[in-house]
Amino acid sequence: MNTISKILATAAFFSISPVETKAHSSLEETPIDSLQKVESTVSFYSNVEKTGTLKFQPFSVNTEDTTIVSVQFAFVPFVGTNGTQSGNMINDVSFNLLGGYSAGTRAFEMAGLFNINRGDMTGVQLAGLFNQVGGKVDGVQLAGLFNSNLQSVKGVQLAGLTNFTTGEVEGVQLAGLANFSPKSVKGVQIAGLANFSGKNTEGSQIAGLANFTPHEVKGSQVGTFNYGGNVDGFQLGVFNYADSMSGVPVGLISFVRSGYQTVEIGVNEVLPLNLALRTGKREFYNILFAGIRPEINEDVTWAFGYGVGTSPRLGKKTFLNVEVSSEQLNKGNVQSLNLINKLYVGADYQVAKKMALFAGPTINFRVYDDSFDGHPDLFTYTKPQIRNENSYSENISSQWWWGFRAGFRFF
Repeated sequence: MNTISKILATAAFFSISPVETKAHSSLEETPIDSLQKVESTVSFYSNVEKTGTLKFQPFSVNTEDTTIVSVQFAFVPFVGTNGTQSGNMINDVSFNLLGGYSAGTRAFEMAGLFNINRGDMTGVQLAGLFNQVGGKVDGVQLAGLFNSNLQSVKGVQLAGLTNFTTGEVEGVQLAGLANFSPKSVKGVQIAGLANFSGKNTEGSQIAGLANFTPHEVKGSQVGTFNYGGNVDGFQLGVFNYADSMSGVPVGLISFVRSGYQTVEIGVNEVLPLNLALRTGKREFYNILFAGIRPEINEDVTWAFGYGVGTSPRLGKKTFLNVEVSSEQLNKGNVQSLNLINKLYVGADYQVAKKMALFAGPTINFRVYDDSFDGHPDLFTYTKPQIRNENSYSENISSQWWWGFRAGFRFF
């Protein structure tokens, strides 16, 4: 019995002894060893997280992390021959069924919907919807909706809606709606709606609605409304504005801040009181007319009109005026055709820094509706001789006579 008790006690001792040894070993572990184990564990999980996460950074690229690939085939980003490393691959050629995502393109890229390049694009880029490039563009971009670039463009951009870049443009931008660059443009911008260059334009801006360049324009602006800073060229539009201009603005209303602006008070053989505003440049300016007979009458005789002219210098203080205009003469409301078209050749003389006298003859050609009885009398205080009268079909008649204009201009 004592022998059996001794055997059991010995077995129990050895069975407990390993547990006590592990506990002892654990107690003897230093803080440094524990920290190293924790760091090792954190590092392991961190590496697992990095390798298992897809990074999508469309606006920046680190060239040290990129690899050049000859050809890529992709269905959508990260589903293709470059796999999850698409964003780190620069492709010579890339074919994307729906959309592509890469670090850059060196020759050719096309997609059914979109292309996104983190870095530069060189060559040709085609997309059904849009192209997005985070770097420079050197080549051709064609998209159904828009091209968007975060650096300079050198080449051609064509888009159904808009071309947008935050850098300079050297080449051609053609868009259905608008082209936008906050920096300079050297080349041509053509848009159905508007073109915007934030600094200078060297070339042409052509738009259905508006062209805008706040600094220098060396070339031309053609649109409904044109805005330029210092224009070395010409503007053609309905409304034109420029701070200064070495060329000529041509439009319905043109205003050059350092150009030619006058307010005129004058008289002619039809109306004794006329006001006119001239604006543009002396080489070519626009004229807005209004005139009235100051009568005490229920139906006042009045006129309004528009004209264009040029005023070359004849002497130190003398200028020639050659102007063509058309005025609608009315009695009361505008009720029927009654146009007086004028050719004026005269001169103005600057009697002071801000004032000039003008005078000259006119040849007048009136076109009016002869079936209307409410036309005002042509002459009330002068009696020019009507030289010729003709009648045409649809109740239209004409007549012409010699007249005059004279008055004051204030600058």
